[in-house]
Amino acid sequence: MKKLRREPLLLTTILIVAASLFLFVVYPALRVLLYPDIAAYRDYLGNSRWVAATWNSLVMAVLSTITATAVGFLYAYALVYTDIRGKGLLRTLAILPMISPPFMVAISYIFLFGGRGLITYHLFGQTVNLYGWRGLWAVQTIAFFPYAYQIIAGVLMGINPSLEYAARNLGAGAWRVFRTVTLPLARPGILNAALVIAVYVLADFGNPILIAGNFPLLPTEAYLQISGWYNLKSAAVLSSILLAPALGFFLLQRRLEGRRSYVTVTGKGSSMTKPPQPKLVSAFFAVFCGLIAAIIVAVYGILIAGAFTQTWGVRWTPTLRHWEYVIFRSKELFNSIEFSLVAALTCAVFSLLVAYIVSRQEFPGKRALDFCAVLPAAIPGVFYGIGFIMAFNKPPLALTGTAAIIVLSMIFWNIPTGYRAGIAGLAQIDKSIEEAASNLGADSLHAFKDILLPLLRLPFVTAFVTAFVRAITTLSVVIFLVTPGNNLATVIILGLIDYAEWSRAAAMTTALIVAAFVVLGLAQLATGRKAAIFRA
Repeated sequence: MKKLRREPLLLTTILIVAASLFLFVVYPALRVLLYPDIAAYRDYLGNSRWVAATWNSLVMAVLSTITATAVGFLYAYALVYTDIRGKGLLRTLAILPMISPPFMVAISYIFLFGGRGLITYHLFGQTVNLYGWRGLWAVQTIAFFPYAYQIIAGVLMGINPSLEYAARNLGAGAWRVFRTVTLPLARPGILNAALVIAVYVLADFGNPILIAGNFPLLPTEAYLQISGWYNLKSAAVLSSILLAPALGFFLLQRRLEGRRSYVTVTGKGSSMTKPPQPKLVSAFFAVFCGLIAAIIVAVYGILIAGAFTQTWGVRWTPTLRHWEYVIFRSKELFNSIEFSLVAALTCAVFSLLVAYIVSRQEFPGKRALDFCAVLPAAIPGVFYGIGFIMAFNKPPLALTGTAAIIVLSMIFWNIPTGYRAGIAGLAQIDKSIEEAASNLGADSLHAFKDILLPLLRLPFVTAFVTAFVRAITTLSVVIFLVTPGNNLATVIILGLIDYAEWSRAAAMTTALIVAAFVVLGLAQLATGRKAAIFRA
């Protein structure tokens, strides 16, 4: 506290940061939680469809988490432990679903396996009902396995190979080494990945709204209460019910992440390569990774093909007319890029500032500030969007209908990733550097701006890239916040799908993905660094 009294600017900054997190993270959440009365929750218990939606959301969280985590683990194990060819390409393909709109996989699956699907109908002559929990399960597995791959690959690469070699020297075969050494050491990473994916699956809105059909889920039911009836009270109840398991999974994952150091058995690194795998094992993983890669290529390829097809499934004539619509809707596309860029830059700077304050300063309420900075990671997008409607539709902060409310939702919903990257980056910087600056007369904020921020270049890039990707592809957060004057590409795409304008939706989605890649490429060229999302 003495330091804060000596530096009023630092104290003011801490107060502004705390007030911002309360206003744009905690307050919207409280508005949703406190809005319904007891009667509204009674109505929920008496509505069999809503109760079924709760059960369905939990079932899908379990099913999709198990398969996405399993696929992510096998994919990661193949790239870390085997000598299969094309690892660079496989790594690139694995991250593509992470930097694309969440509903892109669902659109492509409909093109491939829907009623007029290229594979089911035109290749095999079968009409398959893709809609429902089975189709959603398949889509969510492919859409979310990259998150498991990223986490688990990092854990597998951190396992010291000498432990596995020691087990082999004692006579253990490859399977026994895997079962008794590798898998136990990787288990915390697997559990961590599963909990992260469970939160994503529970909050998933884009895929269910397209492919779940008459299979009710909490995010889609909450959306329908607003879009169909403008019943904020029922939507608040449903999104509050959704928040409970999401927050539970998040807190469990955070606790596990805080104890992950027990995975490290030896403190020293190792330059040893991983133990060689039997040829049959390598062959299996080559086939497995090839199959997953083929699915990802098909997902992207079919989307691009649909963007240049007259009418998918009916008239296959190549055409550019759908791109005329993209040009017509260029304002919404530019809005997505502009809002996401502003949000990502602001989020990156703000999240690193919060990380600096929490990790380097001592003040009352520090733990509460830390919790508020990571809380958005547990808040489903639908819940957060409804919270912003309720919190900022009246003076003194009547932001509804403005671009500001969209940008602010993008900024604060994406704080956690940049904050965690900043905390990790600051842990690697010796405090003596700041102490030297202080001895030369620099205050804390000047030391942060002039010394620490340049050293946090990689965490900054990671925060910017992650925030930009999530902002430009988000749907659930912004769908309640857009207006005709401030619309976004993702919302336009959903509208096109509602009217069965599949080829136009494919063209708009392709344009959005290309725009995202262009911006990310320019960011990489400007900084000369790859964000963590590209380095697994």
